[in-house]
Formats: sequence, C-alpha cells, structure tokens
Amino acid sequence: MGYGARKREIEKKGKLIKRVLLGILLFFIIGLCTFSHFYPPASWKYYVSKPKIASRKSGELRVHFLDVGQGDSTIIEVPDGKVALIDGGEGSGSAKRSVLRTLNALKIKTIDYLIVTHSDADHCGALEEVLKYKKVLNAYLPTAFLVSGSAYADFYADVIKEAECYFPSRGTDLSNASGEYPYAFTFVLPYQYNVDNEEVWESNASAALWLDYQGASALLAGDAPVSDLEDLIEDAKNGYMQRYGVELSSTEILKVSHHGSLSGTNRNILEYLQPQTAVISCGAGNIYGHPHTEVLHLLYEFGVDTYRTDSQENIMLTIRKNGEYAVSTYAK
Repeated sequence: MGYGARKREIEKKGKLIKRVLLGILLFFIIGLCTFSHFYPPASWKYYVSKPKIASRKSGELRVHFLDVGQGDSTIIEVPDGKVALIDGGEGSGSAKRSVLRTLNALKIKTIDYLIVTHSDADHCGALEEVLKYKKVLNAYLPTAFLVSGSAYADFYADVIKEAECYFPSRGTDLSNASGEYPYAFTFVLPYQYNVDNEEVWESNASAALWLDYQGASALLAGDAPVSDLEDLIEDAKNGYMQRYGVELSSTEILKVSHHGSLSGTNRNILEYLQPQTAVISCGAGNIYGHPHTEVLHLLYEFGVDTYRTDSQENIMLTIRKNGEYAVSTYAK
C-alpha cells in the first residue's frame, strides 16, 4: 500500500473513531437529559453520599442529632416503627442534604410526627424541602406571626395541605404506653399561655419534649429560655408534672437549649436535672459564639459528657431494650 493510500486509510479510521465517540457522547447526553426529566437532580442527589448507619436492632430507640450547621434537627426512631423529626435546620443546601440524606440512609419514607419547636429559620429552613420528598402524617407547629416570605410562612403554607396539623402545649402526648416496648414522648413546653400569646418572642414559646424509654430519659429543650425551664423545674418539684407521666428528675440526657447559649442553661437547671450526657447542636465558627464558654464550663463542672455537632458531626443516642444507652458519632 502506497503512502497516500495508507494516509487515507488512517484518516478514514480517525473519522470513524470520532463519529463513534461523538455518538457515545450524544447517547450519554440524551440519556442524562431523559433521566433528569423523569428524575430531577433534587430527587436523587439526596441518595448519594449518604451517611453510613447500622440498622436499628429490635427493641432499640434511637435519637439522631444532625449536623445542620448553626441550627437544629433531630430524628427519633422509636421501637414501634414510628419516626419523629424535630426541626429541620436552616435553609442552606448543606442543611437540606444533611436531613434528607440521613432520612434516606435510615430508609425513612414516612414521618409520623413532624415537630417544629418554634418558627426561627434555623429550625425550620429545610422543612419545605423535606415535604417535597417525604410523606408527613402529623405536624406539631408553633403559633407565630406568618411573615410573608419567611422560611416558616413558606413551610406553613405547604404543610397545612399535606398533614394533620396541631398546635401543642404542655401535656400534648405522643407516647405509646402499650405494646412490647412502651415509651413516653410528651411536650413539657410551651405553656398554654405562650401558645396563645402571639406577642411572645418566638424562642420564648419554644417547645420542649421529654422522652423516656425503659427508664432512660431525655429532655429535648429546643430553644427554651432559662425562665421557662426554671418554671418547668419548679412545677416538677411541686409534683405538677406527674399528671403528665413526666419524671423530670430522672433525666439522664439533655439536649442543651438554644445551641449552648447562656440564655438557655444555668446552674439551677443542671443542679436539678443532674444529666449524665449533653448534646449541643451548633455550627462551627458561628457568629453568636455558641456554645458559650460559661455553659461548657458548667457542664464540665457537673461532670456531664458533652457532645457537639460542630466538632463531631452527627450524634446518635441508642437506648437499648434493657434501658442502657450509648452515644456514638458518624459523618454526615
């Protein structure tokens, strides 16, 4: 074969290779466009890079304190199979990914109890996104001014169409006292007067819940201020909480109020509760200085094992069916 013929043969093969590669590229692009049409990126991006979490064992109750930056979000898996989501962090992409990827890692399709402790954006910002991909049966909501365009107003407009909605106060009960593995799950705040008083500063009307399983108890304090928590403790001392089946003095685990702010924790609260374990949800390098150094010093003084989402990412509390509990961490 002469030089000219060989050159034409090489050029012919080169053109064929280019056509094949172009065809493969076009096929890939068309396939991607078709896939994206039927499965928009938002519907599958929460299934990639999911946290690695072991399956829950029979009889275990698990509480996941999620790293959502400077915000709050907690997932509770109770032994009867129900799921509660308390708050949803801020509206950032990172917070949305943290909440939805964890829900997907846990194979949760339905949320039985969606609880919003109060209407601050750092507690409800990602919940509108959650509603798009998860079925919500019951929502427990704060009363608040529905400021047009706010994260809470946008979420509220959607959730009232999707779920049965309630406005809880002290004594609202989500417990399951029957079955093989009974548990208590009760609102201890807000007081009814806070729910009815729309002029109360939003964090002052924050919900707080008490959770007890097999004798291991946790107080999930939301952003409740010191004044409300001290009033709650005073009522517990006077025996008023027993009517709701709440033994506040038995609390072993404290979800520290208001991201570890001094506005939510003081010596009186810790002296009464005497918690063994504390969890603080806060964002790394946040502008508020949370958790405050004074609160950390108090927790250290009382010998409380303290976990933080800003340094340890997701934190999981596992209460076993014998009442023993363990705390572990995992990457978000």
